[in-house]
Amino acid sequence: MNAVGDDQPLERCSLFGTFNLRSGTEIGSFQQAFNALCEHLKVKGYLHSWRVWERVFHDRYDARFPSTSIVLEMCFHTERASNDNWDYIQAGDEPVRSLHSAVTRKVADAHFVLCRRL
Repeated sequence: MNAVGDDQPLERCSLFGTFNLRSGTEIGSFQQAFNALCEHLKVKGYLHSWRVWERVFHDRYDARFPSTSIVLEMCFHTERASNDNWDYIQAGDEPVRSLHSAVTRKVADAHFVLCRRL
């Protein structure tokens, strides 16, 4: 159920990732590459939105969380779309191969989890 007054469509399935940027990589460079990848995946019909967050470190909130500084969310229309997206990227065809590589070579210490909205 959406929160009262929330007129945005339900985000049925999201991929959350947390990671650090590789040494020498600027956040702007990462965001440009990530946005290009996500725009492509949106045009292909897999994603409807995405977000990039900078982590705010907090001793009490951070229990057992990986020591990473960037968090992202990729919001899929459905769980099926998330699985189809995985297959599309894993096939490794252009242009997604180059777009995905431009993102992954900028990150280190990555952790990912796919979640279904209740």
